[in-house]
Amino acid sequence: MAAISQVDRQQMYARDVHRCIRCSAEQLLTCQHRAAVGMGGSKVQPRVLECVTACLECNMRFESDLQGEALRFGWKVRRWANAAAVPVFYPLEGIWCVLINDTRRPITEAEAVAMMHAVYGQEQYEKWGLAA
Repeated sequence: MAAISQVDRQQMYARDVHRCIRCSAEQLLTCQHRAAVGMGGSKVQPRVLECVTACLECNMRFESDLQGEALRFGWKVRRWANAAAVPVFYPLEGIWCVLINDTRRPITEAEAVAMMHAVYGQEQYEKWGLAA
């Protein structure tokens, strides 16, 4: 699997204010690949917008008991989904954002829900408990 470059990793950390996207931890930060890269199969280096900052514990839990939460808030995306089309929720600030390279653009919750509906469908998103 191609790893995110050190330059891109630092840009990702700066964009995410050097905190875990879920729990706001400032230690043991890692790169959470939003879309699965699959058992080392990809040689394509991920872009900054395809990753978010997560502490080691949350990163591991995004693959197990926190997977539904991670999908619901855009910290992970389904393998077939375009990561650029899935907004990300920043709970510390209580804002939804669209990731554009190494920056984030705040959007309204209604815009985020509409984007999620477009990617996953309204029925799936309502199952996650977030409907417009």
